Amino acid sequence: MQHVIVGGQSCYDGEAKGKQMTPADLMRTVVKGLAANDMRPLMAVVDDNTVWKSAAGVGNPFRFGGEYRTRAGIADVTSNIFAAYTFLRFDAQEIVSEGEVVWGLFDVECVYHTPKDRGGADKPVRYECALRWQVRNGMLVEWQAFFDTLSVLRQQGEF
Repeated sequence: MQHVIVGGQSCYDGEAKGKQMTPADLMRTVVKGLAANDMRPLMAVVDDNTVWKSAAGVGNPFRFGGEYRTRAGIADVTSNIFAAYTFLRFDAQEIVSEGEVVWGLFDVECVYHTPKDRGGADKPVRYECALRWQVRNGMLVEWQAFFDTLSVLRQQGEF
């Protein structure tokens, strides 16, 4: 897929060519990439002004947590997420937007890669995830994720 800018909005060939992407369309495009373990759609719409807020706080059992800023920070957090998980599904139950704000509720299925020092066995994980984004001029200004961290940790064998 080749990245193109259409009407000031980022997209990939075939996704929304010839029309301006709404914040909801942008979320669909990025999440479709995440479901395919492809960070390119996400990284195409983040810049040094983007803020990423993780569902988990700093100092938690996850390999990520807290708030990240800049392209480099977001590349760091997403590389940690993709090292820990291989996503199988990231299916939208609902995506709604008004103005610059878009919310999505997703069914997520992934495989957790347990670190070798903790047994190394892969484990299936399923959860619901809510995403709240702020999008301006086709760029992701803010990403915030919400999910049941305890449920995910239990499925990973951490609790």
